[in-house]
Amino acid sequence: MSKYGLTGGIASGKTIALQIFNDYGVDTIDTDELARLVINRGTEGARNLEEAIGKRYFFDGALERQRLREDMYQSPALKKTVESIIHPLVRNALDQWMRKDSKSPYQILCSPLLIETKQHVTLDGVIVVDTPESVQLERGVRRDSCSEDTIQKIIAAQLSRHARLKHATFIIDNSGDLRSLAQQIHTLHEKLSHA
Repeated sequence: MSKYGLTGGIASGKTIALQIFNDYGVDTIDTDELARLVINRGTEGARNLEEAIGKRYFFDGALERQRLREDMYQSPALKKTVESIIHPLVRNALDQWMRKDSKSPYQILCSPLLIETKQHVTLDGVIVVDTPESVQLERGVRRDSCSEDTIQKIIAAQLSRHARLKHATFIIDNSGDLRSLAQQIHTLHEKLSHA
């Protein structure tokens, strides 16, 4: 079975694109969602994270994700510590997903760090959800209730748009409306289903 990676910068529309593929019955997995799950209240990941970074990011046992996210982009050391705990747990969950049987015509692994973490090398192709940086900034501030500065730091920390597009097997332009996005995904789904 073919496996494709789906990636894009922050607020590019990866999640909605993945949902549309999912609506077609495609077996998908999202590393952002896995990263949230592995550090939910009561998990080993949450306990390890609290031990490593302290209780100041936790309230009543739950991680204050927004605060941690903003601080991670202010402190490279904090970011490295958090990633050293979360990434191995996500990789383990991904390994299990990659090995499972599926009746889907193909599978999609969605990861904002698909290329940076070299996950793409084991896949059959890379789908990039592409959006101009100005649109990312506007959407990110609105969606995440973050400051422009925080979103700009996240964009700067991610692989550049140009570098991401160099790895693309397929490009989905998400600078338009939802209808345009859905039409492009429909066309790509038809192509991948018959590949």
